[in-house]
Amino acid sequence: MSAYPITSVEELTQALLEQEDGACLCVERGASDDVISALIAKASHLVHNGTPARIVCPDDVSAARYRAALASHHGLGGDAVATAREFALEAMADPRVQSAVGRSARVLDENEHDVLMEDVKVSGLKPGRLREMLKFFYKSISDTADEDEGWLVTSEEQTVHAILLENLDVRQALLPCEVPSMAYRGLVGAGIEPEPVALIVDDYGSLSKATQRLIRYLATSGLVAVRSALPVANAEEPYPHFDGFDELAASCDAAFVLETERRVAPRKSVVLDSPEAEFAFVARAVRKRLAAGTPPGDVLVAVPNPTWGSQIKAALAEIGVPSNFERGSVKIKGDPRAEGRNGEIKLATFLKLYLDPHDITALRSWLGLGDWLLRSDAFLELMAYARDRNCTVAEALASLRAVSDDERATTVFGKFDAPLDELEELRAACSSIGRDEAVELFATHNMPLGPSAVELLGSDAAHADIERLARCAFGVSDDIRPCGSVTIAPYRYCHGRSAAVTFVTGLVNGFLPALDAVDDKHTVDHRRVALARERLLFVDLLQTARDETVCSRFTRDRLENASVLSMQTSRVYVKDGVRCAAVTPSEFADVSDEALVVPEDAPRELETRVLYASTTL
Repeated sequence: MSAYPITSVEELTQALLEQEDGACLCVERGASDDVISALIAKASHLVHNGTPARIVCPDDVSAARYRAALASHHGLGGDAVATAREFALEAMADPRVQSAVGRSARVLDENEHDVLMEDVKVSGLKPGRLREMLKFFYKSISDTADEDEGWLVTSEEQTVHAILLENLDVRQALLPCEVPSMAYRGLVGAGIEPEPVALIVDDYGSLSKATQRLIRYLATSGLVAVRSALPVANAEEPYPHFDGFDELAASCDAAFVLETERRVAPRKSVVLDSPEAEFAFVARAVRKRLAAGTPPGDVLVAVPNPTWGSQIKAALAEIGVPSNFERGSVKIKGDPRAEGRNGEIKLATFLKLYLDPHDITALRSWLGLGDWLLRSDAFLELMAYARDRNCTVAEALASLRAVSDDERATTVFGKFDAPLDELEELRAACSSIGRDEAVELFATHNMPLGPSAVELLGSDAAHADIERLARCAFGVSDDIRPCGSVTIAPYRYCHGRSAAVTFVTGLVNGFLPALDAVDDKHTVDHRRVALARERLLFVDLLQTARDETVCSRFTRDRLENASVLSMQTSRVYVKDGVRCAAVTPSEFADVSDEALVVPEDAPRELETRVLYASTTL
């Protein structure tokens, strides 16, 4: 279907309102075009006419922007906006859906995924090959290819996939990539008729194929799908299906292309001697912009990794500039296998079990703490024990706890006694405990509480608010505040943002572009795909700025830092007794228009199985 050209957001708003309420509409916008007002106006119009409407966003950042903009529109509450993940989990929350797929609406976090990896290692595969095979599985699930008969070819793939599914079924939990697929299968399998609702989806093209299918299935009263002309995905979706928008547009009722005349923000590049010099420069430049009248919320600092973000946040704090490091869900640091290095992980796991004693996923993590193999051998035997007796793992544990180790079928189950005893002791102690006693209790069990966690226990010395600690201690690192302070975000979390000035920091090879785009250890085809991907990411970063983009880089760093942070280096030397590395400038360092042109024939991605095979053989 041909698309109608639109030259302003106001014209787009009018065009959307003129269409029938139940129509399927497609809108392509520029990467820097803000269409929030048009989409909210359409949603408000639908609700006013009696059609329930919801806005689906790709990530938490865009959802926060929509919720902030809803204040001036009556009839649309905060629940009118949801992320794609939240939207799918709402469908999964239906007991009928859970019964149809045999899973609950519980999603594994990154630390729990590490434990799952250990359990799947019983397959005997080397860790590197196993990781690549799991990526193949996850992409196939996101692309719905796992529903095709014969999608697994080798017996090795079939074995590893069976082990993965058994562990997920035992946990009654979902991988993040499984949520939309399982929700759709559960709705169809349970024969649930979707409720009438119109869905307005921003950045539709950056969602996975499974998410797009779920949205089309549930949008029974109309669908408005919007995509960015730049094929770049948000950080929360590793497997976007960009072609899904074209497939939808081919059969939609009307399509529009927003082509606004927006001035390209001027760009400048700054070269510093070291990372420390770069941190100091960015802090001074941000303060100068704020002094000139730029609101703090209109300044964006794009960083390559959490280390850079933390250092720049500290540099800003030193000169009195408040900042907010927005990096999505944060993996808890530590090694679950080592006592003394798993304190935060252990505390987070216990608090999950405190809130829900039946959380088998958290219980599995708890059982493995402090063991080099996370007691995967014993858990494998436990799953077999439960399977042979046609009971759940929790029921199997309860029955084994009721008999002595001598009476058990095997002594391997004795490995669970110590962690289960400790869990029971903690639960009993936390039922009624004072604040200071709680601090001492957690410290005794190698779970020391930091100042912020102690504050969550409350001000009453006679009563520790353990429930408040459990609910608030391990949330997202910082609240998402669109306007409150200077925003610091990793490159891939800047997608869809808008700021007066954007600072793109760490512009060296290894950061941007990533190392797989420039390192000779990868194939030519892989580097070609990766370089095109990274170039699009850089263009997307530049599109976030309205007035100015400042790109900064450094020329050297300590050799150990360059190695740990995956920088590409050109030479190594010693200066003042310190081993240093000269860092290679980014392929895009000159920020010229020529450097930002993506070849039309550049492939968007390699075939999944080719990537999986070439990196593991």
